[in-house]
Amino acid sequence: MNNLIPLKKGSKIGIAASSSHFKKEEFEKGIKLLKESGYKPIYSDNIFLKDGLFSGTAKERVQDFNCLISQKDINTIFFVRGGYGSVEMLPLLKKLDLSKKIKGKIFMGYSDVTALFCHLYQKYRTPMFYGPNIISRHLDTKILDCLSEPKDLKIKVQILRPGAKNISADLFGGCLSVITSLAGTQHLGSFKGKILFIEDTNEAPHRIDRMLTQLLMSGTIKGIKAIAVGSMENCDTQNYGWKNAVLRIAEEMDIPVISGINAGHGSFDYPLPIGTKARIDFTNKEFLIYSPFKNKK
Repeated sequence: MNNLIPLKKGSKIGIAASSSHFKKEEFEKGIKLLKESGYKPIYSDNIFLKDGLFSGTAKERVQDFNCLISQKDINTIFFVRGGYGSVEMLPLLKKLDLSKKIKGKIFMGYSDVTALFCHLYQKYRTPMFYGPNIISRHLDTKILDCLSEPKDLKIKVQILRPGAKNISADLFGGCLSVITSLAGTQHLGSFKGKILFIEDTNEAPHRIDRMLTQLLMSGTIKGIKAIAVGSMENCDTQNYGWKNAVLRIAEEMDIPVISGINAGHGSFDYPLPIGTKARIDFTNKEFLIYSPFKNKK
């Protein structure tokens, strides 16, 4: 695993557009926050390109992303927004060797950016931060501070289905619907032996059940150690909720489930490290995620 270099005041932050097109005024609001917080956002005019629903063609988005990570003085990459489109970049990225370029760099994004993160993790085993995009309402100075003051993240959680003993394993995941869309492709590896993190928005419980069932039947999540659930915004109905769906799958797999991780579409209390080591303490109801940074506190 890479040892990431913490974000410092005055640092350049590369801004990439991997998915849907966006409103310039929302983009400028996020850029203003970065500048006022003491950082230097770096981006090209290419991110304002529009190709149908997307921020330029897949080729243009890959070229822009590759250009950003090739710059040695840019150690952090944020993404503009989610929506849809990152998956189009994956066949092109697969042809490239980015191992030296991404070493030590911070990547932060969520939602549709999950597809890109799945590719980067499978190919390079680099840790990332599942956190707000540039136009997200959740991006604030508290989130930025977490990237500049690295330390292990300890979260008090709810135990929905306990385990027989504490669990230590790699943590990886993201937006459930995006992960499921990659099942059966060469861009999504096995989650065997890992703690699976999931979150989503506006997905009915039966759809959550369907997606988890597909991941299980495809073998993608066979052998996972536990499920850690983040924000599940508007994913309940009156008589059946997301918890029912997740617990049904967990009982079939005989694995524990924890929730109360405030990361996802509905809320972000912190950027969640993924692709790094984590530990579930069932006795103390704590979820400890080890910092991927060098010289952590």
